[in-house]
Amino acid sequence: MSTLSPENWKEISPYLDEALDLSEEERASWLEVLRASKPDLAHLLEKLLEEHRALSHDRFLERAPNADESALRGQTVGPYTLTSLVGQGGMGSVWLAERSDGRFERRVAVKILNFAVTAHGGVERFKREGQILGQLAHPNIAELIDAGVTAKGEPYLVLEYVKGKQIDEYCDEQMLGVDARVQLFLDVLGAISHAHANLIVHRDIKPSNVLVSGDDKVKLLDFGIAKLLADDTNLGTATLLTLESGAAMTPQFAAPEQLTGGAVTTATDVYSLGLLLYLLLTGTHPAGPGPHSPADLLKSVTETDAPLASQAVAASNDVASAERRGATPEKLRRRFRGDLDTIVAKALKKKPAERYASVAAFGDDLRRYLGHQPISAQRDTVSYRLRKYVRRHRVGVAVAASMVLLLAGISVTQAIELRRITRERDRADRIAEFMTGVFKVSDPQQRVGNTVTARELLDKAAKEIDTNLANDPELQARMMHVMGKAYEDLGQYPAAEALLERSAKVSSSAVGPENPETLSAMSELSETLFFEGRLSEAETLERKVLAMQQRILGRDSHDAQGTMGSLAITLEELGNHAEAEKLLRETLEIRKRTLGPDAFSTLAAMDNLSAILAQNGKLEEAERIERETLNIQFRVYGQDNLGTISSLINMGDIERDLGHYEEAERNYRQALDIEGRVLGPNQPETANTSYGLACLLVKRGQTDQALSLIRQAVEHGLQPFVALDMEKDPCFLSLHRDPRFVALVTHAKKQASSQRPN
Repeated sequence: MSTLSPENWKEISPYLDEALDLSEEERASWLEVLRASKPDLAHLLEKLLEEHRALSHDRFLERAPNADESALRGQTVGPYTLTSLVGQGGMGSVWLAERSDGRFERRVAVKILNFAVTAHGGVERFKREGQILGQLAHPNIAELIDAGVTAKGEPYLVLEYVKGKQIDEYCDEQMLGVDARVQLFLDVLGAISHAHANLIVHRDIKPSNVLVSGDDKVKLLDFGIAKLLADDTNLGTATLLTLESGAAMTPQFAAPEQLTGGAVTTATDVYSLGLLLYLLLTGTHPAGPGPHSPADLLKSVTETDAPLASQAVAASNDVASAERRGATPEKLRRRFRGDLDTIVAKALKKKPAERYASVAAFGDDLRRYLGHQPISAQRDTVSYRLRKYVRRHRVGVAVAASMVLLLAGISVTQAIELRRITRERDRADRIAEFMTGVFKVSDPQQRVGNTVTARELLDKAAKEIDTNLANDPELQARMMHVMGKAYEDLGQYPAAEALLERSAKVSSSAVGPENPETLSAMSELSETLFFEGRLSEAETLERKVLAMQQRILGRDSHDAQGTMGSLAITLEELGNHAEAEKLLRETLEIRKRTLGPDAFSTLAAMDNLSAILAQNGKLEEAERIERETLNIQFRVYGQDNLGTISSLINMGDIERDLGHYEEAERNYRQALDIEGRVLGPNQPETANTSYGLACLLVKRGQTDQALSLIRQAVEHGLQPFVALDMEKDPCFLSLHRDPRFVALVTHAKKQASSQRPN
């Protein structure tokens, strides 16, 4: 497949437009003439036209056989039955399906990949979509439920079925005003911000990928071409296939760097979001009404500044479009002038560095606009701030104008307000600058190797946090807390401990030792100590934090309940079974009363209680509670959920101890399957599940399989406190004379010791 540099593409685009307008016979003669004057250009153009012909042929194959629809309807895909075709396109078909195995009822969307696209990288793109969705859990992102391969060998994804309208159509049908459209758009920003926090760029944000359901809930779809920031290994190139077919973008909603082969970063999504907001506000595309040729679109996106939103509505003077926004063209023009023009224009800057530094910063300015507060993108003048202040406090200012004696008081209030706004703006800027500096590691000019991992980005941020945020200790402490938790999730406990300990100290100095932020950092630190096997230290810290949280925040507070649950688990590991059980029963009662029986935190407490009951020999009660927990998890949260995975593992442990080996093995293997898909193999959670299954297999006499699983668990991040006690685990007493097990114990202890701080 041919690749094009930005310069090649700009040069060849007009010729390509002309060639595509000719018939096959005319095109051959035209190419001969061009070859005489520009042989290199003609040669490259000929290759691109060959790709275009192959692509057109594939599209015909994908869409022609109408018999496929009738053949697939009623077919079973995993536990789902296909009922009706929802849509069909270049990647394959999307079906409405229903759960058919009797476990619970649910309607889903099943996306099946066509064989015709496998030759063009479709399988990899399809696989990547599943991997990316498995990392995202957000109320405004369509959930990945399952994945697999059909009996015919076609890959499929099972997705949350979203019955809704495109966001632009929904806004027009509901005749939403400007503020309501901005408010709805903020939900889209929240979803994309969540993806960026997981180092994922969507790269194809457009109206058809943003649906709004009947209950006004936004759902972001199609991460098929999304990519991890740490995996952009082919920057600077593009092909006719990617530019024409939409395999890597939709040109009408692409950023300049996508069309010219530049680096794709979070700023790319900021631009596409700016385009979407422009369309929602004005009803028109910045390039004007279509259709547009590829050359015209390329010039518009890469060279021509979009007209301001106020200019666009004034130029179109579309009365019907304005009425769908509850206004007239003139009212819209006045409404957009100023802040909205500035916000949208900043998002649509041609140079990525001139756009908002993050989606969060984009959203912050929109929220400031809705609250009549100064926006960060506006030039910061006293007159501008005064106008915003008057807008927010019209009545107060009107009264003050007639009461000279209150002018001094109002001036003081205004000064305080301005300082607060400045402080908030500066903090947002510091976060944006800090995160921008971190993500620069993914710039190909600064990168040494071929890829950048999430761990490398985290390491870079940890090194820079002392210097870059030194002037804002409160923010510095929060960022240390977040990064410490990220290290903990990666199983890097010494790094997590160091950051969390510093977070607690900095926060204590900045906001006080009893501030909830300080206590939260201390609570997270105790969890890391637990994972390192330092149980006595974890217990001491947890008791200290719990006492302060109950006194300051209240016994029923969410923070206090979280610490109480963690303390109970620590006490159980230390052998204090009675107090652990008492604390967990108290925690469960409070959570049921304050949060409800189906809340995630309530189910976590039930899960922990059943585990402790099982360890204390109360297997029947443990099984009853765990079965109830598992049923609620499947019904409310589905199977691809960390809580569901935990319940499956606990149920496996309980069934194993009850001697129900076959059912126990089914639970373990189901949990491992979900973890492998959702978390990946190299995670502490997956390692611990492998360890539990190994314990069961030893009881069933399957020693070789058990040793293989133990080896996997040790290599893939088995938590230190588990690894250090492996030799004492009653499950493996029969293996003590097996040299393979002895070698694994030695290796596990070495691994665990390396996880302890020096």
